[in-house]
Amino acid sequence: MAQGKQPIYPCTKEEIDAIINAARADDFCYVLFKVASKTGRRIGEYYDVKVRDVDFEKKVMVTKVLKRRARIEKEAILDDDLLYLIQRYIVSAHLKLEDYLFRKVGRRQIQNLVKKYAKKANIDHPVVFHNFRHYFVTELFRAGWTYERIAKLTGHSTPGTLVMYDHTVASDVAEDAREALKNL
Repeated sequence: MAQGKQPIYPCTKEEIDAIINAARADDFCYVLFKVASKTGRRIGEYYDVKVRDVDFEKKVMVTKVLKRRARIEKEAILDDDLLYLIQRYIVSAHLKLEDYLFRKVGRRQIQNLVKKYAKKANIDHPVVFHNFRHYFVTELFRAGWTYERIAKLTGHSTPGTLVMYDHTVASDVAEDAREALKNL
């Protein structure tokens, strides 16, 4: 593990929902956390999104990824609920097309807000913004998506990088295996 990096303790769907609900009174965090849980992008990708980067007709949000010192644009798929939340947030925050959608505070403050709302939701393990991405990928695995499809959707460079998410899904398989073993 790289120096300074802490392990990600996976969150369950219930924990992610609890964090999002704990942030309900804070429009900025509520929308950001909801979008993060349903699009699985990295914190830096949201940070550069402007209002004009949300295409309500195509139901996508253009994010920017820094790869080899070049900015590459990627599209995050949005469902109708997210589009509604984003639209409502844009109106209530009086944002214009050139305004940043999620740059109300700095990245470190966003991490601190995640911790604040995780604590408020009574989550008893460390939580960071990357937990939303981890949750998103894990749920796609549980829904039967392949490595290749998830890598394409999330912007992972190779499907092999997704192996780190296997341990969470493996626990589901272990429970199924224990149940099956009873009948052998």
